Amino acid sequence: MNINLESYTADKKLLWDDFVAKCPMATFLHSRKFLSYHKDKFQEQSLLFFDDKNRLVGVFPAASRLSQNEIIISHPGSTFGGIVHNGKLVGAEITNVLQLIIDFYRNQGAKEILYKAVPYVYHQAPYSDDLYSLFSLNAILCRRDLSCAINLLQPTFLTCKDQSKLRNCIRKAEKNELAIKEGVEYLPQLWEILAINLKEKYDTNPVHSFEEIKHLMILFPDNIKAVVAVIGNNIVAGTILFSHKTVCHTQYLVVTDVGMKIFALDALIQHCIVQAKENGYSYFDFGINNEQEGKILNHTLYLSKVKHGGGGVVHDFYKIILK
Repeated sequence: MNINLESYTADKKLLWDDFVAKCPMATFLHSRKFLSYHKDKFQEQSLLFFDDKNRLVGVFPAASRLSQNEIIISHPGSTFGGIVHNGKLVGAEITNVLQLIIDFYRNQGAKEILYKAVPYVYHQAPYSDDLYSLFSLNAILCRRDLSCAINLLQPTFLTCKDQSKLRNCIRKAEKNELAIKEGVEYLPQLWEILAINLKEKYDTNPVHSFEEIKHLMILFPDNIKAVVAVIGNNIVAGTILFSHKTVCHTQYLVVTDVGMKIFALDALIQHCIVQAKENGYSYFDFGINNEQEGKILNHTLYLSKVKHGGGGVVHDFYKIILK
């Protein structure tokens, strides 16, 4: 297959989004609608690939930070990026496309490409050909984050003892008249609790500002939701759920001191897992458990997710040096 490469321009937005919506390894994070919400923070570097009949067969969401335009990242504004295609760029074809990407950015004066691969649980069908192509072109695995996900299509692998513990936690939460609520109206209080929690525990801030996450919830009402556990009018635990084609993902999880004593977060998580399964998702993904760019595992955090029946899923980052 002969492939022609073009740089992304704003007039191709609808073409891009219509295409990505049908790709088996894509999520709404790959859409221009999502990538454009913070476009002022980055220098656009995305690419499109057309076959010899001028049919779009793939895209490469990418940008550089304003302070580091010699480093191309796919994508700095998203959890992952990578080559997104319609199922036709397989085997040697995707290797050829990756070589085109390398040659293009090298000619543009870039020094490095950071490729954030899409974890397999987000695929609608197996398409890890890009990982083989990265290996064959001597890309360096430079970072690996460990997430925790539950396969909702299989029976849980929790022991009877662990299942009994979870049931006891949920019963205790229910005895305290805990209620699970959903809606954007809970976002201000939830974000205040989250910001305080992250600052006190990790001396950091949420990845998104309050205005950003509110804007995203308005842009993607079917994909991004605030779910909280409340006693009366007070939130004692909460999460922001990002729902993709195959995966329901907890982008944030937080619990107050009061909520911790009555196992409010466990009750909230179990509610979300049941809902995700009923809504036809294949996986429930708790998100990564790492610090310092994957080098440090927060083992306590990881175990708090594993106890719900999850197992490890890696998020891989590859570096391609452009010489």
